[in-house]
Amino acid sequence: MKERAARIWTPTFVVFLAYVFIIVTYKLGVGTAAMALALVTLCFIRQPLRAPRFLWFFAAWTVWAAIGYAVTPYRDEVWAALVQQGKLLLVALVAVNALRTRNQVTYFILFVLVSYLLFPIRATLVNYVTGYRNLGRAVGPFIYENANDLAAITILMLALALALFAGEQRRTLVRWVGLVCAVPFVITILLTQSRGAFLALVAFALPSGIALARRRPRLVPVFAALVAVALYVAPAGLWERLGGLSKATSIETIGDMDPEGSARVRFAVLQTAGRILADHPVLGVGLGAYAHANRDYNPALGGYDTHNTYLNIAAETGLPGLLLFLGMMISLLREALAARRQADRLAPTLGRGELPRWLVLGLIAFLIAAVFGSFAKLAFVYVYLTLLWSASRAALATPPPVLTPPPSPAPPAPGPVGDPLFGAATRM
Repeated sequence: MKERAARIWTPTFVVFLAYVFIIVTYKLGVGTAAMALALVTLCFIRQPLRAPRFLWFFAAWTVWAAIGYAVTPYRDEVWAALVQQGKLLLVALVAVNALRTRNQVTYFILFVLVSYLLFPIRATLVNYVTGYRNLGRAVGPFIYENANDLAAITILMLALALALFAGEQRRTLVRWVGLVCAVPFVITILLTQSRGAFLALVAFALPSGIALARRRPRLVPVFAALVAVALYVAPAGLWERLGGLSKATSIETIGDMDPEGSARVRFAVLQTAGRILADHPVLGVGLGAYAHANRDYNPALGGYDTHNTYLNIAAETGLPGLLLFLGMMISLLREALAARRQADRLAPTLGRGELPRWLVLGLIAFLIAAVFGSFAKLAFVYVYLTLLWSASRAALATPPPVLTPPPSPAPPAPGPVGDPLFGAATRM
């Protein structure tokens, strides 16, 4: 038992949990120190260091962004962004080496879900109930003050919660923790009134419901009840904002999509981003420098963001940078899907492919939401990528052999009874 616990609670795993707690809850404020300690623990890992293919794409994207630093006019801003990108690369390296077993993946998901529920989600819901909102939209503390960022991160957390609920078969309590977390996560996404997040949520719900109906039909009523509760508590403002999507079919009416005029501003920003990309198609304007370039190209707009992850990456690091980012995502999705299919083929009754299945659906939903927001610099995104890869590898790991006691020797066959004195066989 002690040996098994030692394999789970390795120093790298424990310190990585501390780091993730810091970046998810914004408590303690020593994230850099925790990650530095986690890097030190890598020196004492007995197994070879793991560096998956998607991590090499991430490293190549970072190097390409560093090359752009040589020509950018926004050197201070780009340098700060490069340092942050380098930290995220090291975080991903630590994560893929900290999460090596299925138990570690499960405990990590459980730890992250509870942390996210007790801090950002609790604070967001309290803010909403007490009237602290942004134009009627739910907002949380720290980075979660941006409703779109809050919704995007919560989509990933929802995928973790449903993966735990549908994928865990051995621990009933752990499964129900996943369901308990899923309910407030869905409510929070709807309260943010993020149109991109809602479309991503629909894209996540449809294949998820089909997967449950085919593989775990007993869970379909629970999933349907979750959807019903979410639709019941959805605010009227969400339906009004979704109704405004009908105005997006024409340039003349796009400004009428919402009363606050955010759609009109976003359209102007997208036009400006197109001009920036046309002028800097190879290296971009520099990682993290888009807001400054937007201000220079269109002073009336100011330092607006693109509100589109892919256009933001292309404008900042050029079309090669966008290709490297997409290569990172596509290579990870392909590897995870292949691992899920192989796990289902090798052990169809164990359900070992369920975790990768749900995490893949969550990543696809997030990538859809990324069309409507700039999320490439969120630290938890890269933690999620490493979790998906680690869960896929763990699904293919050979389970430990089950030790069974040797069979008892068969009783001797009845025969002549020996004489106790002379040892001669006598007949009864």
